[in-house]
Amino acid sequence: MTLQTLEYFIAVAQHRNFTQAARACHVTQPALSRAVHALEEELGCQLLVRAGRSVALTHEGEVCLIEAKRLLQQREELVARVREAEWQNRRPLRMGYVIASFLNTFLQQVGGSLPFGLETRYGSVGEIKRWLLDKKVDAILLPQPCTGDLAEAEWIQPQSEKSGLYAIVHKESTLYERRSLKMADLAEQGIVMWSKKDVPLLYSAHVRACRAAGFTPHIVGEAEKMGDMLVQVTLYNGVGLSSYSSSSGFQGDYHFIPVTDSPLHFGMVCAWRRDDTSSQLLRLKELLKGRGQERTITKNYGEAGRNV
Repeated sequence: MTLQTLEYFIAVAQHRNFTQAARACHVTQPALSRAVHALEEELGCQLLVRAGRSVALTHEGEVCLIEAKRLLQQREELVARVREAEWQNRRPLRMGYVIASFLNTFLQQVGGSLPFGLETRYGSVGEIKRWLLDKKVDAILLPQPCTGDLAEAEWIQPQSEKSGLYAIVHKESTLYERRSLKMADLAEQGIVMWSKKDVPLLYSAHVRACRAAGFTPHIVGEAEKMGDMLVQVTLYNGVGLSSYSSSSGFQGDYHFIPVTDSPLHFGMVCAWRRDDTSSQLLRLKELLKGRGQERTITKNYGEAGRNV
């Protein structure tokens, strides 16, 4: 018995005529008749009652028709799933990121080991989190405090050893020549925060870090993206706050200065949906494991928000 034989039988059952069924299957009528007869012999029962040019299904034939259609449907599903798996295996990993240096850090660690292409997409923290939940990207790179409201996601922090805060200052700032700072050095400075609306967890974490150092930050602006942060740092002659992974020492007119006594929980993390089983993500997880600290983000939003 072959699937082609079942296709012939289904055609005869639908057309109730061997000649019309043969025409629909693009085969000669004798060849189709032999195939259906062989099927009846293999099953050990009569499937069709022949009456002149017309045929009718026996009770066994009705059952065979149902099962034959089911088997052919399963074949179509098998082909579709295999083709989808092939496409999934060949398509690039889609990565959302909020700061270019996050992406650079990621590429330095695993870029040369990726067995597939990488498709990147830049956006604010709020945007890339929505893309992840809507399955428009496979993984995202963002600051650790921003993971607290991602339900049922997982993340790995590749650089746990250098995850404190950096102060971003313009060349006109009195702090520009400093090579390091303490949190207390920021007490008299105007602070440019990340947007409270877009990234409330990061905003709150930075405020708590300042208060833990004995002062309430004097907030002069808020930013959604690094470009906005640099513009406002210049405009207000203020100090921006960011993580290790977003810094590269000097960037043109800006200096990223390590805050040596800041809490060590502001580093970059790579997060993904827990239910994603794509081959790209499985390979990415293999590459990242052993290079950082793995965590599971649960739906306990309140607890997660307090602990960042």
